Amino acid sequence: MFSYRKAMALLPEIIDLLQTAIEAKASRKRSVESHAAYKKKLVMAGGAFPNQNRLAAYADQAKTSHEELKRAVDRIQDQGVEIRDLDRGQIDFAVRYQDKPVYLCFQLGESEITHWHSAEEGCSGRKAIDAGFLDALDFS
Repeated sequence: MFSYRKAMALLPEIIDLLQTAIEAKASRKRSVESHAAYKKKLVMAGGAFPNQNRLAAYADQAKTSHEELKRAVDRIQDQGVEIRDLDRGQIDFAVRYQDKPVYLCFQLGESEITHWHSAEEGCSGRKAIDAGFLDALDFS
């Protein structure tokens, strides 16, 4: 469980990791698509001899990107942060509010953690954090 202060202190590191993960995912996707397009081009050319170095480069880039993505996601999760939607950069920090588990909710593009939601509502039930919410957080 997090406190609001602890979640805010960890946020810059998590943002960096989220951005790394999103970029690695996009890089992997580009490599896989380029590989597929190259293979299709070979088939269209009547089975021309493939450039093995080019095929290996696509495979290596996809593997490297996948490993970078996995490392970033693992580091986020090792901190106790839950990834809700990687493409949107949406994450949750578990806290207790009025003796119930709830989540501080953050999405890339926001400057700080400004919303929360219950476990039942999910991210679609995001509510603005106010002083009353912060005062009622359980830090035990």
